[in-house]
Amino acid sequence: MAPGHERVLIGVVLTTLLTVTSGASQKFFPDDPIEAAPPPLPVTAPLVRDVNQIYDFLHNSRRPERRPGPPAGATNTLGNVPDSPWFTNRHGRRPMTREELQRGPGDSAAPTPPFTVIGGKEGVQPGFRIMDSEGRTYYIKMDPVKYPEMATAAEVIVSKFLYAIGYNTPENYIVEANLSDFTVARDAMLDSRRMTWGDFCLLLNKTQTSAGKFRLAASLEIPGKSLGPFRFEGTRTDDPNDTVNHEDRRDLRGLFVFAGWLNHTDVKANNTLDVLVQDNGVPHIRHYLIDFSSALGSDGTWPKDARFGHEFVLPTPSEVLRKILGLGLFPTEWEKAKFPDITAVGNFEAAGFDPDNWKSNYPNPAFLSRLPDDEFWGAKTVMTFSDDDIRAIAETGQYSDPDVVDYLTRTLAARRDRIGRTYFAKVLPLDNFRVEGGELQFDDLAFKYGLAPAQQYTPGWFYLDNATGQRTPLLDGAAFELPKQILDAAPGAYFSAIIHRSDDVQKSVAVDLRKTATGVEVVGIERTW
Repeated sequence: MAPGHERVLIGVVLTTLLTVTSGASQKFFPDDPIEAAPPPLPVTAPLVRDVNQIYDFLHNSRRPERRPGPPAGATNTLGNVPDSPWFTNRHGRRPMTREELQRGPGDSAAPTPPFTVIGGKEGVQPGFRIMDSEGRTYYIKMDPVKYPEMATAAEVIVSKFLYAIGYNTPENYIVEANLSDFTVARDAMLDSRRMTWGDFCLLLNKTQTSAGKFRLAASLEIPGKSLGPFRFEGTRTDDPNDTVNHEDRRDLRGLFVFAGWLNHTDVKANNTLDVLVQDNGVPHIRHYLIDFSSALGSDGTWPKDARFGHEFVLPTPSEVLRKILGLGLFPTEWEKAKFPDITAVGNFEAAGFDPDNWKSNYPNPAFLSRLPDDEFWGAKTVMTFSDDDIRAIAETGQYSDPDVVDYLTRTLAARRDRIGRTYFAKVLPLDNFRVEGGELQFDDLAFKYGLAPAQQYTPGWFYLDNATGQRTPLLDGAAFELPKQILDAAPGAYFSAIIHRSDDVQKSVAVDLRKTATGVEVVGIERTW
């Protein structure tokens, strides 16, 4: 969010009998709610950084409990995330076509043989790097021998889901290749020594073959200068555009919801990448999520442990105490989970999925600081994916058995609906506010998606002082028709409608309106819970 646009708000019980203030003394609204962040400032001296995985694990594991943070930054006055080098609104803003969903970040750069192996690949999962006949570089991953299609499909499918949501992800492809398609470059290195043809064949022996072919996941090298990973807290001191602490960014807090949906438990600093790029001649940093082979039911080299997604790798003190006192006699829900006997899926199901208590492999500062409105933003985006949308992306895993696509579609649809029910219940699930026909209108998302019955909502109307944030009740107006004071107001006047449900006065949505020369427009939204 541009400086001066961020709104500091205090949640209170709202009625039409009280004057309501935000506690802030600043101009609330720009001329228009921002849809995109300002053009980036040039990054003149970027640093190449590394994050030690052991340090990152131990540092973040010190504080595993929820610690809700301040109101999210990197949002506009409507509570949405503007387009930026971190996030670009896609499916949630405008439904993507089936072809766009399957294309993801790109489908025109699939590797073409012959392939030259130019070195090994760092990481837990074995792999290597190749250059194709067009001179493009790819990072190659393979499936475990006993679980063909599992890890490679997860890599491709999850990258396309996250891209459709709005994140920057690599172009990932499923490739079936013959041994004769490869040669090993003379200067190829593996573990600080020269890589031989024998080394390469040993790597391929760790994957599954079918009809003499090798199934691989190929990730196109991300364009730009690699600067290493970003962390999920703090900011980059070398980036003048990085002004919001990462743990307070809505796009990183909301990633918790998407990661839970896709069971992407391995969300950590070392599965991100910052790159220096140039747009219109301005060098700036773009932020990527990478490495998705440990998502869905896969843990990369084997099926995901049933505990992952339910508990951290390092148990919390409360989990240890529960196990000690229980003497192993009271199994948890995840210990009773039933997984499909489908090797290409691994361990992935919906019955035991608890969105609010889902966990990544180890604590993530942005996830732990999330607030209900961050979760609502994530949930409303997940709910935009129809069953057909889910199926379209699941098909990009190129499974040999069509029943696998059916299972994934059903499971992700069920997890989607659990996300909607969980997070829409925490706030008033109202969105898409607009003024039409002389009244304030909106969508009840819980009702729209069939997750809850229709509810009755009541507004209270207020004058809004845009300089101080003070709200003063109007004497007129108790329904959603615009009060006469708004219709007769001069252009530039501000008003608020504070909406609550008759059976739950604690939750509310304040919708801020501005009178213009041609009508009335919605310029701000704030939620209390």
